[in-house]
Amino acid sequence: MLDIYCNASGQRVNHNKSSIFFSKGTQQLVRDNIKNTLNAQNESLSDRYLGMPTDVGQSKMGTFRYLRDRVWEKVK
Repeated sequence: MLDIYCNASGQRVNHNKSSIFFSKGTQQLVRDNIKNTLNAQNESLSDRYLGMPTDVGQSKMGTFRYLRDRVWEKVK
């Protein structure tokens, strides 16, 4: 699927900048197979992507409180 997208768009995947994130219950064998297939060896999750949190979790208010506070400071 990535190859089809790359061929259609002219864009390329930068494997040095790419990473992959799995849920907690993903078996190691499945992780390894997917990483090998996608050639994505970096397994991590950034705290933020495009300024927004990547892992929201149960507490949405706690996760987005910083955003509310930043907007409120600008409004004041």
